[in-house]
Amino acid sequence: MLARLLTVCILFVIPLGFLYSQEEESQRTIMNFNGSFRVRATNVGRDVLLERKTPVTPITNLEKENTERLQSEQQTIQNDLERRQKGLPSQITPRKEDVSYYDSRFLYNMSFSANKYVEGIWGMQVGDIPFGGRGLRSTGPDGFDPGLVGPGSGGERGRTAAVNVQTNFLYLNFRIPESGLFIKVGQQLFSSAQGRVLFSTGTGVSILKNFQFLRLSLEGGILRARDQSFLDVDKNGFADKNYQSSNIYYNRLKFEYFRNIRNEVYAYFLDDNDKSDNETARLAWYGLHNEFNFQKFSFIVHGILNTGTVKKLKPVNDTNDVTIYNTTQRHFVKGGMYDFQFTYRWNESLNFNLIALGTTGRPGYDANGQEANLKGNGYRTLAPGFSISNIATDFTGGYALFNGSSFSGLNEYGLYSNIIAFGPYQFTLGYYQLWATKSPEIKINREFSERNGYRTSTYMGMEYNFNIRYNVTSDFQIIFRSGYFVAGDALFVLLDSKYGRVLREAFIVFEHRF
Repeated sequence: MLARLLTVCILFVIPLGFLYSQEEESQRTIMNFNGSFRVRATNVGRDVLLERKTPVTPITNLEKENTERLQSEQQTIQNDLERRQKGLPSQITPRKEDVSYYDSRFLYNMSFSANKYVEGIWGMQVGDIPFGGRGLRSTGPDGFDPGLVGPGSGGERGRTAAVNVQTNFLYLNFRIPESGLFIKVGQQLFSSAQGRVLFSTGTGVSILKNFQFLRLSLEGGILRARDQSFLDVDKNGFADKNYQSSNIYYNRLKFEYFRNIRNEVYAYFLDDNDKSDNETARLAWYGLHNEFNFQKFSFIVHGILNTGTVKKLKPVNDTNDVTIYNTTQRHFVKGGMYDFQFTYRWNESLNFNLIALGTTGRPGYDANGQEANLKGNGYRTLAPGFSISNIATDFTGGYALFNGSSFSGLNEYGLYSNIIAFGPYQFTLGYYQLWATKSPEIKINREFSERNGYRTSTYMGMEYNFNIRYNVTSDFQIIFRSGYFVAGDALFVLLDSKYGRVLREAFIVFEHRF
């Protein structure tokens, strides 16, 4: 009896002691925060399309398509004439663009920890908010407004909205420094080497283990990219247990056996079972990243192999181009990416850089209307995020012909130099050329076609960059960035457009970090 009573007392005292120790630890909670505030002024201009406007399906009845297009153009002209007769402004504008706008953005990251083993991170973003930009309209249950720019936007006088706050990070970081073990659970940034395969926030788990005595580290994890299991398709009030999801698994091994050589071997796997976009996939990316650093120069040699299968829903049409039924077609993918960078340091104030980056396959679509990267050694992207030049391949604002996710069947070569002058000023001069690995398909074109006397090509265009960075203080920077892109024939084939030639952009940023 006494033993039972003693056991009950111990079981009662231990939780109290644990709660008391937790209370003592919570009193020593440490909070840290950092972020940035940015205001930007942008001017962009172009006479080239950024995306294709004509169909990519095979041409079955060209005469019918031309007739329908002429009728549509005549109806547009007639509607515009009726507007002008009523004293209303014309809705037909020239095929040319010159736009200036201003926006602001605020980033805030906060971490808190009660001890050295657990840390919580929350990161949020407000904006980009354009000056005078439209907020959510006051009417309508969904609040949708096609004039929005950025997450939730806002900025219009009297209609600014707080819905432009979004969460970037929300995760717990479990740390055991003595064992070199770190585990992150929640919404976080997942990034491969230089963002060539994956660079995206998402919810998942990542585990990092350091082996100091072996001079290597092993990392792995899972990213829940999409989950459609909570849909109620049949509207019976209960979620459908369909397990339509998309998961990304990865592991990578980093080792540094020599002081000036770093190596990384990695593998990323996509298990996409979500049929809502009419496509499922089982794909893998295997990469080897090597970095060599010496006193005067450094270079990177990076290669990626992409393999797997993609299943797409393909419509079967009759002679009137009406879908009779849909069938699933399997595609076997086998492509690759090469990435080479070279830097020569003339002195502390001047360096020269060479970059060459490209993927296998053909950009755009094939003659049958299918995505060209589904065959012919095509390269399928996962969710990369990288910028090479300011316009041709970019994701940082302004114009972007391609981003990492659309960089398939393309090659970009460039030479740029960084010059540090007058103390806090840094100038960057760059020249780039963009080429297709294989010429885009011209047989599906309506405007830029062989029937109209045009020919296909692999030359996408060239670009000039000029950037200035002024470090006013250690926390405050003024950045000017500009680009001038001259389009080549392959771009007109890809976009099926015969108009224009130039894209240009320039913006200045005032950014304060804290």
